[in-house]
This record gives sequence, C-alpha cells and structure tokens, in this order.
Amino acid sequence: MNSSATKTLLALLLALRELKVPLSTDEQEVLQNVGRELELDPDYWEEIEKGLMAIIEANAALNQLYQLNKAKLEALDGQIPRELLPSLVELEQELFPETREVVTFDGSPKGISSQPNEVISLTSTILKTDNQDQTAKELSFLEGLSDYVQSYRFFNTYFGNSGDRVTIPPSEPLIHGQPYLLFIDISPERKGLDEEPTPFPDQALAQVWNDQETLSLDVVITSKDFSIDATVKLLTLPRRGSSDSVQFTVKPNLFEGRGYIRVELLYRGYLLQSKQITALILSRAGAEIPESLRPPQTARITFTTTDLLTNEQLALLPERVLTVDVELDRRDGSIDFRFLDRTQGNQELGFYDTTLQPTALGEAIAAVRHQLTLMASNDEGYKWKTQGDMALLNTWLPALANAGRSLYRAILPENKGNTLGEDRGETLRAALNPNTVIQVNPILGKVTIPWALLYERKIRFSQQVHVCEQFVERDTDCTDCPFKDDSKVVCPHSFWGYRYAIEQLPAWTSNELPQPLALVRQIANDRPLSLNFNVCREFLLWQEHLPKIEALGSVKMFEADEIPALELIWENDGATLDLIYFYCHGGVEESSKQPYLALSGERIYSNFLEDFEHRWQHHPLVLLNGCGTGDYGPESYISLIDDFRAAGASGVIGTECPVPEMFAEPYAIALLGRLFRGEPLGQAMLAVRRELLRENLNPLGLVYSLYAAHEIALTVPVAHH
Repeated sequence: MNSSATKTLLALLLALRELKVPLSTDEQEVLQNVGRELELDPDYWEEIEKGLMAIIEANAALNQLYQLNKAKLEALDGQIPRELLPSLVELEQELFPETREVVTFDGSPKGISSQPNEVISLTSTILKTDNQDQTAKELSFLEGLSDYVQSYRFFNTYFGNSGDRVTIPPSEPLIHGQPYLLFIDISPERKGLDEEPTPFPDQALAQVWNDQETLSLDVVITSKDFSIDATVKLLTLPRRGSSDSVQFTVKPNLFEGRGYIRVELLYRGYLLQSKQITALILSRAGAEIPESLRPPQTARITFTTTDLLTNEQLALLPERVLTVDVELDRRDGSIDFRFLDRTQGNQELGFYDTTLQPTALGEAIAAVRHQLTLMASNDEGYKWKTQGDMALLNTWLPALANAGRSLYRAILPENKGNTLGEDRGETLRAALNPNTVIQVNPILGKVTIPWALLYERKIRFSQQVHVCEQFVERDTDCTDCPFKDDSKVVCPHSFWGYRYAIEQLPAWTSNELPQPLALVRQIANDRPLSLNFNVCREFLLWQEHLPKIEALGSVKMFEADEIPALELIWENDGATLDLIYFYCHGGVEESSKQPYLALSGERIYSNFLEDFEHRWQHHPLVLLNGCGTGDYGPESYISLIDDFRAAGASGVIGTECPVPEMFAEPYAIALLGRLFRGEPLGQAMLAVRRELLRENLNPLGLVYSLYAAHEIALTVPVAHH
C-alpha cells in the first residue's frame, strides 16, 4: 500500500475530511469527473493525477491540508494497516444503506475488485457522490485512518557525546573505550538510526489507556560489545506527542569491528517492539573507514507486536514472570540468553544475561536428547511400554536428570558471574512457583532448547541415586517431603516440564517471514471441528487411532495417506481447517539437509508448504506426532514452522526426539480430549504430562514441546458430553 496513487488519494480523502470551507459546485463537479475516470481508466493514473493536482492546488485550504497529510503518509512509507480500509461492499453499504446489494453491470457482486489498487476503487466511489467533503466527514473508516495517521510515532534511537550531549550523526563511527550516551524516545518525529520507517505499535495499546494520560514502558538494553550503565530504565509514554528521552551511558569494549546493541520496549512484561543497533567501532579516532563498512551506524526493527492488548486480556492471561529471549550471534555462533524476571511487578524488572559458545551448549543439549532418545527407543526402556513402573523410572530417570542438571547449570543465571547486582538468581528461583508460565522468544536464528528437560535440583549422580518413591503422593512443591534436599534422590517435579508451562514462540520475532504475524490465541473453529489427519500407512495403530479421535468430539475428518489426497484437502478445504495432524515419519534428508515430513512413501518439504501460503484462514494448530525416524528432533521441523506460520497456522506441537507409537497414540488422545473440551493448550499439555507420570509412571510426556501461545484454545468446544 505504498504506491504513489495510494498516498495521493488517501491524502486527498483525509484533506476533504478536514476541510472547513465547503467545496464549490464547480469543484464538486470536477471531482465527480475524476471519480468516473478512476473507475473507467485506472491504468491512466499519471494523466488523471495531473488533473487532480490542478484542482487541489487551485484551492489553497485544500492544498495545505493535502500537503500535510501527504507528508505524514510519506513518513509512514505507506505502511497503513489493511484492516483500516473497508471493502468496497462495506463502503457501499455505509454510503447507500438503503441498497441491500450492489451489483455490477454484469451481475456479479461488487467488491471483488479487479482494480490493481483497492484505494482507487474506494476513492472513485467517494468522489462520484455529491458534496464529497461532507461525505468524507461522515465515513467511519476515514475517522480511523485519520486517527492512525495523526497519532503514529516512532521508536527512535541515536548516539550522543557524553560530555556536551551533542548528537553524533550516523555517518560517524564510535571509538573503543570512549563513553557515549544512547538516547531513546518515542516521537511523531522520525529521527535517529532506523533503516526503515516502522511506526511504534500505538494501536496495540489503544484499549489500555482508560483515563490515564501516560503509560510506563520498560526499556531493556543489552549488548556483548558495549559496557552499559544500566539494563532497564523506565520510559513515560504520553497519549499523544513525544515521550521523555531515556539515556543510557554506553562504552564500546569491542576493540574494532561492528558492535551490536539490542533495545526492547515492554509494557507490563509484553514485548511491544525490539530493535538491533549496529555501530562501527574503531580503535582510534580519524581512522579511515572502508566503503564496505559504511554507513557506520544503522538500526533495524526486528520485532513489532501485532497484538491488540486489552485490560481484560492482560487480566486473564497468565502473568509471565520469566521471559527468556534467545538470540544466535551470527558472528561467532554463540547463543545469547536474556532472562527478564518480572517478579517485582512493573516497578522493577530484574535482568540476567548469559552467553554460551555453541560447542558447550550443543554438547549439553545433545546429552539431554541422547538420554531422552535412549529412554524412548530402547527395547529395555519405554519403546513397547505405555505403563511403566518404579524399576523403569530408576533405570532411566536419574541419567536424564543428570543431563538436565548440566544443561540447567549452563543456561540459568544463578550460575553466572555477570548477574545484576548481588542477586545470583535467588529472586528468580523464589518466583518460579509451580504452574508458572515461562515464555521463550527465539529472536534471531533458529535455536531450540529442550526446556522441559531442565532439572533444577542438585544431583550427586552415582549408582546409588534413585527416584523418590513418594513423589506420586506429593504436590508439585514436594511439601514436607523428607527427601526434598537430598541430592541422591531424583524428584520428577524438579524437571521444568512437570513444574512449569513453557511456551516457545519461534519466528514470531524473526525477520525471516515476509510480514509480521499476529500471535493467535484462539482457533476460530465451528462445530464440528475440521481435522486434517495425515498418516503414514506403515504405522501400526493409526486405524484404531482415527475412531478414538472421532469418539472424543464432534469432528469432520479429512484423511490423507498420500500427497495427492493432502493437496486436494488443502486446496479445497484449507480455509476451514482447524487442526492439521501429522501422524507420520519425519527427518532431515542426508544429502540436501532439507527437513521433511513423510506420508506413505512420499515426502513433504519446505517448498511444498510455501505453495500454500495464507490458505489456512482458521489459523489451525499443527500437531507433529509419532515421527519415529532415528534422526528426528526439533532440527527436523523447526525451519518448517515458518512455512506452517506463513500458511496461517497458529502454532505447532513437536517432539524433542523420536516417539514410540505405543506412547504417541495414547498421548494424542489424552491431549486432544482436553483440547476438545476447550482447555488452553499449554495448560492441557502440562496436565497430560503430569497425568501420564503419576498414573502410568511414564515420563515420555517430556518429549512434547509447545511452539505456540500457552492460552491457545478452541473458540467452540467440541467434546461429546
């Protein structure tokens, strides 16, 4: 929506809406002619524009308003949310409410426009009316558009000298060891380092102002390349206009090269916008800058929320007392973890930062997944057993806990020397009560961590270590348990997967998708629920599995065991699907390293999924289950999640390792039963995991991970009562 015609016509409509002196009869007549020309010959825009500009420039008041609105639209670079513009049918109904249906000369419903630019169609319809300025004043969509254009603001960042506070232009590098001020504000004036004019998401906060004139936002700043005087400061945002300027003192500790700073804006713990600043650092002033390193200072928005926050929503959503941002540093492959601890409410936001080299992290993750895979796939483990016992738990769980403890120690801030102040994680541990929702945001790079397998108790691993025999009778906090502090006793409740609900939001904040996608919290299903079941015929239990799913609730089943059948379903019924279930193999192809899902004898790759972009309008949930190939894990499907999301999926349930079908089948039935009853998915997964541990003494529920919002649920429960 950034074409020249779009900006010109929207600026004209906004100017007509604001015009105080009515148009003359002659001006109205000329504009009506322009409206007819736009309808008949939209491809001759350049000629039409000349005549239109002559009319505008002849009316001084109209021209002044037009130029002001055009400048604002230019600053926005045409980034107008599509939902602010009505369809042609909606506009016709508002203009002519007495006409029930508008049809074109060929009898087809109007509104399915063949125009290359929908704004041309809307403007043509408005200009053809009498008293166009009065019409513009009465149209509801122009009121919303005007509010948006008038109130847009930008998240600005720029450097200044620490002594005289003079702004340093983006054409200058920074010098190693020299202190600078980093200024941050939100303002209608676009200034600073941004490459693209991405507005601050004011619309996300539209319903939380109430009678307040200001809101408090947390500004969080982190960097491996700069020493910074503080990690969190408060920014006061007024309803309109410019905020105060928040200042951080930063000093480049990188000797030379590109240094990076991450700046995030949060409201009550919810990420609104995130920016990465890049600055060239030189060892001394006056050094020549190679052309390849210009411009020395840049910044880009890496995340903008598309969520509309409401007071009701904020009250209903589980508070995220811990948010973990995970970022891959592409320079050296290291992984940065930022732990945002909101245990003190909005007044204070504790912060921790951890950096791991890929080798150390990879080894810790591999050790955990290796133990998990052994437990799931070994004939002496849980491969053929849905019902376990204490002997099996004692054989397998201590080694898994030991590996999980090593990963916990590698990642968690309590073991790091660079925590904020004297707090070495005590506040965080005290805040993480059972059932806490932990949010993980992989910001850049596809980093997957088996968070459910983190083990938070100390363990003295040896042959004498055993599983607590009383855990089934104890609550998740192990109240009054005599073995609570015994490092030779493994407590299942100390695995994060049994203690907390963990939501991972991959690619929600990445720039790898063509446009930001909203975080879906409700699947807009009807009754019956539309379920696409994709199966590999080699699986043993699938024919028993289908009727069990249908017995759970009101379901319309679309079944495919080969790619042609799947294609037909997605092409004909993709817009109505609510759940897409892959009960099949998956893995990574050896030669091309491409991830795939395999139906009976055929494989589905990323390119196949790309062809179905924007087809899944009900934002279905994707369930990947029973993927029993040896190399299967998050690496096998994490890059497919972008494809699922681009197609419209609300999220994905995946596994940390191959799952035996003997477990995959009953797990899915237990989970879908709760989902069909309307339970939020994160809550349902935590409940099923605990249920299978307590009742079946089977820990394989830890294998399943949620890549979606914790609260995601069906709009209409479909369970049989």
